[in-house]
Amino acid sequence: MRQTALQTVYELAKKDPRVVFVGSDLGAGTLSEMKERLPDQFFMEGISEQYLVGFVAGLAKEGFIPFVNTIANFFTRRAYEQIAMDLALHSLPVRLLASGGGMVYAPLGPTHTAIDDLALMSAIPNIRIFAPGDANEMRQLLQNSLIDSKPWYVRFGKGGEPLFSPEIQENPEKPKIFGDSQPEHLFVSTGIIIHESLQAMEGLKQRGISSVGVIHVPEISQIEFGLWRNMYSNARKVVVIEEHIPNGGLFSRILETAHSLGLDTSKLSRRSLPFAYIHNYGSQRDHLKAHGLDSQSLIESVTE
Repeated sequence: MRQTALQTVYELAKKDPRVVFVGSDLGAGTLSEMKERLPDQFFMEGISEQYLVGFVAGLAKEGFIPFVNTIANFFTRRAYEQIAMDLALHSLPVRLLASGGGMVYAPLGPTHTAIDDLALMSAIPNIRIFAPGDANEMRQLLQNSLIDSKPWYVRFGKGGEPLFSPEIQENPEKPKIFGDSQPEHLFVSTGIIIHESLQAMEGLKQRGISSVGVIHVPEISQIEFGLWRNMYSNARKVVVIEEHIPNGGLFSRILETAHSLGLDTSKLSRRSLPFAYIHNYGSQRDHLKAHGLDSQSLIESVTE
């Protein structure tokens, strides 16, 4: 999804001179064609994220629409004050493209794992928070972002995920619904965990359990129940699955929204990363499996 995000920014920049790209110490070949053809809309800065966010805030105040890319937790931990005070306080149209959400960079240790980014961003007013699940959704979200005046935080994985959403989407930020319309078991997820949820649903069908539904929630900043409220109400068990600590992420937002709507929250449960810094070495896939976030673990949780 990262390559799709960067290429989409380039395509938008060719059509709209307000669009600029700003990277933080990215690889030398990143958007090399854009750098050559649109030099006034391309900036590559050093490892100085606080400065980076202040810089793009200034650009946005002057009428530009900056798209900024660095590793997710470098935004949320290094430049949190600048995001809150420079971007959100003034509600500036800056798009923070956060690479490596969750455990993507787990082999680099706990300094590089974005396990709390959704919680941190959710605590800041005015910011819209997204976690697309495939390249199609990413492309459509960024294309639609040009008409929104608020700042965005867009969390995504390392790329190569299979496509599950249509190429053309009128409302890519809306939840996407899969499986039984009146399920006994309902999985709700965001970001790349949608693929584990869908694989689990197919695996359960093969075991004769067909009353399963899956909801993909691309936007975490506001939970839209309208499309799947009946599925939620009919389900006996609703499991929220997220590549995030238990606090402040998708589960918290769904719990708060369901409670405000008077829905039964006793059926809600969650599968998440632990509330701890991750120290065990391994790939993103290893960590998903270790914490029961992979499709096989989800299948076993239902059949048991």
